[in-house]
Amino acid sequence: MNTAYKNIFKATTLFGGVQGLNILLNLARTKLVAVILGPAGMGLNSIYNETRELIHTSTNIGLDVSGVRDIATATEKHTQHPTAENMAILDDKVRVLRSWVLLLAAFGTLVCLLLAAPLSLFTFGDYSHVWGYALLSPAVGFSTVTCGEIAVLKGLRRLKAIAQVSLINVAAALPVSIPIYYFWGIDGVLPAILLFTGVSMLITLLYGHHTHPLSYTLQKECLVSGRPMLHIGLVVVISEGLAHVVILAIQSYLNNTTSLHIVGLYNAGYIMTMTYAGMVFTAMETDYYPRLTGIINNIKQRNDLVTKQIEINILLVAPLLTAFIILSPWLVPLLLDSKFEEIIPMIQVTAIGLLFRAVTLPNTFLYLASGNSKIYFTVNFIGALDMLIVIPGYIYGGLWGAGLALTIQNLFDMLLVLCISRCYYKITFSKRMFYGAAISLLALTTIYYLATI
Repeated sequence: MNTAYKNIFKATTLFGGVQGLNILLNLARTKLVAVILGPAGMGLNSIYNETRELIHTSTNIGLDVSGVRDIATATEKHTQHPTAENMAILDDKVRVLRSWVLLLAAFGTLVCLLLAAPLSLFTFGDYSHVWGYALLSPAVGFSTVTCGEIAVLKGLRRLKAIAQVSLINVAAALPVSIPIYYFWGIDGVLPAILLFTGVSMLITLLYGHHTHPLSYTLQKECLVSGRPMLHIGLVVVISEGLAHVVILAIQSYLNNTTSLHIVGLYNAGYIMTMTYAGMVFTAMETDYYPRLTGIINNIKQRNDLVTKQIEINILLVAPLLTAFIILSPWLVPLLLDSKFEEIIPMIQVTAIGLLFRAVTLPNTFLYLASGNSKIYFTVNFIGALDMLIVIPGYIYGGLWGAGLALTIQNLFDMLLVLCISRCYYKITFSKRMFYGAAISLLALTTIYYLATI
């Protein structure tokens, strides 16, 4: 394994390992929540959290992504040429990002407060949760500030700090939220979200200040200098906002046509596959994206990094998905509760789609790192819309049909980005990548068949 593969493998396994520890902590929390609140409580929690995430991503104008790009470029320049001038440029990039994040956090809080009534009507079909959404509004601002500081750490390539703050934030969820759920039951869902997002924000700010002292500005000329960052970020936020609208629409459809019980089951299945089984993808946004941004103008290095990242992804994710398919009948009761056994067929078939996602993600980060907002938006727009096939998938196949629909969506998205990368960026994918993907897919489908007959 040459140096390039070693660096990718090291970063991927590092943050995959951190994500693994995060998952263990989340599993403990999810297990307790499942037992205390049941599917209905988890359904309510998922709707509130998805709404918070939707407003947060819609109002932060994508600065948690575009800000990484600007800071990473300045960091790479200062690393190559450590002059006072380059350091001043880096300081300015960090200050501008933090200032915009603070303004947008306040804006997001206000938006959630003003939209409390229509949000309640859209998600629950009535106005019974207006006060719930009004009280949820500070959590939107907390989330925006937290993501802004994580973006600063990513751009500065402070990988150790990111790993530490990630673990601490997840570990804090247990003592913060579980007592509330225990004493208040389903009524504690909203207070737990508020307290957890607030604590996470404070912890992340402390780490951010230690790495790069907090500094803000409201000077017009400084804020205006962030226009290019806002332009790219706007494309990101529209793309991600649409994705969250679709996810929320699916949850709302399930809630209005079935019950919160089904919403909780679907969300649990989605989390177990897309989040838990997909933990190796965490390294890409944390390490791969900033590194890709730093070498984006070197075509050979850029294309080489993309193909190597895909190969490493396949190498790591295939065994994990195989184990996930085989062990899911034991994992679901162990990690959640026997009430959630209905999701086992869903997560088994959805796991196959993560192999396609291992190929898709490195390509989508390429479009973002190169600043090609049109291609990035097009890919994400199509990716959000084709997720709506989950609804007919559920209608005709229940939760298993929803899982199959997610796998079909991931396959289509993979074929789309491979065509774009080959035609537009002239990336030649290695035979080793195709052989690895084909063998892994054959093994996964065979294991799936044997595990479900």
